[in-house]
Amino acid sequence: MKQQKSAKTNPKSNNLNPKSAMAPEMTQQTDIDDLVIREGIDGLTPARIVTLYRRAPLLRPVSDPERVWSMFESASLVLTAWQGGRLVGIARVLTDGVLFSYLCDLAVEPDVQRLGVGKRLINAVLERCKGTELALRDSDISAGYYAHLGFKRVENAWVRRAT
Repeated sequence: MKQQKSAKTNPKSNNLNPKSAMAPEMTQQTDIDDLVIREGIDGLTPARIVTLYRRAPLLRPVSDPERVWSMFESASLVLTAWQGGRLVGIARVLTDGVLFSYLCDLAVEPDVQRLGVGKRLINAVLERCKGTELALRDSDISAGYYAHLGFKRVENAWVRRAT
């Protein structure tokens, strides 16, 4: 896998530590050799992100592209997966770079799911967030996917919407 850092990255990603929709029975069948992982928001537009979220599917505010774009501008880390010039996956992370990281989004185009794109994005997140505990919220769509990547379910979490 090639990894390349975009010339323009999200400035908030400087806070990182410098050391830094599938069920379990669905295993990787093949791999994408020409996949490139990039860091930052170069090449992204609100429309590209919303299209990927709709197709993946990822339940986010896709009817409000400006809000989606704001989510990405505010992220600590954005990683994208590209096959040729085509965006095929994305990961968005918030982190303090020391103790905790939160995987906000992981979305992969349906036609390349089960080919290792999500796993490569997760591994790239883990590499950049070394030393932190990576947490995420799961949905019924991706139930079981994260367990086969080494994530453990926790029951000691609480959620409250800030209004």
